[in-house]
Amino acid sequence: MTILCVDDHPVIVKGLKNSVKQIYPEATILTFTVAKDALSYAQSYGCDVLICEIELYNHGGITLAEQIRNVNPCVNIIFVTVCSEQEHAKEVLKLRPSGYLTKPIIESQLAAELQQLRYPVAR
Repeated sequence: MTILCVDDHPVIVKGLKNSVKQIYPEATILTFTVAKDALSYAQSYGCDVLICEIELYNHGGITLAEQIRNVNPCVNIIFVTVCSEQEHAKEVLKLRPSGYLTKPIIESQLAAELQQLRYPVAR
């Protein structure tokens, strides 16, 4: 399983990686603070799960998720944000994500989202 964690704050993306590693130690987990780097990776190598901040500097997380979904229609998307759910609800729901979490991320909540992915993933 390949999981991309994308957030423009290095401390947050490192925390996401550490939490995912606790949940799925066998997973390949890559972190990105720049959305276009995550997109480039996904276009070249693919990914099974995208854990992404909705409001990324210079490249929105929703846009990134749409672009990665164009590469892989069965990518599982889990959005993370500090925003209230109402702010982006319509845009987020159009992508039919696997999950939506608000910060600060609680590992048990992340585990629940990762264990109930929309599309099956070989672990």
